[in-house]
Amino acid sequence: MKSIVLLLFFVLSFTGNQIFAQTPQKYTADWESLGNHQAVPEWLRDAKFGIYTHWGVYSVPAYNNEHYYRTMHHSEGYSKHGTFQRHEALYGSLDKFGYHDFIPMFKGENFDAEEWADLYVKSGARFAGLVAEHHDGFAMWDSEYTPFNSNDMGPGKDVVGLLEKAIKKRDMKFFASLHHSFNYTALEIKDGWAAADPKYAKLYGSMMPRDEWLEMWLNKCNEVALKYHPDIMYFDAWLDDIPDDYIKKYLAYYFNESQLQGQEVAVTYKGEDLPQEVGMLDHENSNPDEIMEQPWLCDYSIGTGISYAWGYTEGMQIRTPKEIIHTLVDVVSKNGQMILNLSPMCDGTIPQDQKNVMHRVGRWIWSHGEAIFETRPYGAPHEVTAEGLDVFYTKKDKTVYAIFYEWPGLNTPVQLKEITSEKLGGEVKAVTLLGLKQLDDCTFEQSSDGLEFTIPKARIPDDLGIVFKIDFE
Repeated sequence: MKSIVLLLFFVLSFTGNQIFAQTPQKYTADWESLGNHQAVPEWLRDAKFGIYTHWGVYSVPAYNNEHYYRTMHHSEGYSKHGTFQRHEALYGSLDKFGYHDFIPMFKGENFDAEEWADLYVKSGARFAGLVAEHHDGFAMWDSEYTPFNSNDMGPGKDVVGLLEKAIKKRDMKFFASLHHSFNYTALEIKDGWAAADPKYAKLYGSMMPRDEWLEMWLNKCNEVALKYHPDIMYFDAWLDDIPDDYIKKYLAYYFNESQLQGQEVAVTYKGEDLPQEVGMLDHENSNPDEIMEQPWLCDYSIGTGISYAWGYTEGMQIRTPKEIIHTLVDVVSKNGQMILNLSPMCDGTIPQDQKNVMHRVGRWIWSHGEAIFETRPYGAPHEVTAEGLDVFYTKKDKTVYAIFYEWPGLNTPVQLKEITSEKLGGEVKAVTLLGLKQLDDCTFEQSSDGLEFTIPKARIPDDLGIVFKIDFE
């Protein structure tokens, strides 16, 4: 017995450091501990491009934008949008028809998670997902904390769960966004409205005692983390409306749960809602003018124009493939990552015009993705040539990619002043046009003034963006 005890002591002493090294770090609900979590994992910096959707009850009225929940109740502040007036004309007065009355119409009968995930892959996305809950208080998952969820009402499906499985099955990372921090203050319910019925308190939020609503907010966040293990957890603005203690509790829970799953995860924020050591800053509909030291995210919607919206609206205008690719190139050149929002109809169908755009986007990404994925910023993100051509740069190992918005033309010398030996840290050895099956290397000359090259023969490979691969020693 004594020899066995001694043997066990020896084994534990020898392996103790290894056991300790493999023990998951436990994050506590304080900023110092949470700051030890890697804010932006390397896989996300490599992934660059993702897709998600705004799909919810607001896609039933499909008017103006996804804030219908609020605007339908405002006869003055939002009268310029005509939402209140239109709502009463179509559906009746607010004392008879509330936002909750749209839920039975939100059937999602054509929703197919596999079809959505296939579109994401064809579009070139490396991460994908959806808005798990918008400001309107309707959860798109099977929730224990609110009856107003897509599994128990509306579509009768755990939309988040179905998409999580379909997306991860295709080796994409899973993205989920929560916008319900604004739910409590989004709408002040007035006596006499249909919404004032207490049975709708968990939908409209503001009718609940503040402490009860905060507990529901935290429980919903934890529930998404525990049940669906998102790789990216996105928070919309208004996170500053939530007391710090609740935010820190959630982050500690999410980080610890993700570590148990072997995941490297990221949490996004806007403005100054989180410390930069903890989360990834999101720029909605905007890009910085220069390379940012800290990696960042931006989100754009496929919707644009006068009826700019994130959720589906009737007659909505959408971005062109060229606009999407040019935005992506700009983002990546400045150390950013981009997620693009699609807008499904209330029945779960992604409109064909949106699909057509994404197929075109995907064709460019699958052909030119090496200039986007796994890249990092070059010494300069952008320049305008003497001919007035916009050029953006990315870098990977001993290669710089020069991405032109427009075709430079054949047999015309192109000079890139930013491609110097000093900035490269080496000499150029080859310049090649990407996206063609066969092409002779471009003739080039490198000097202290930059790099000059000529395209000897080629068809335009893809007019969404022209990529030259510059290898150097």
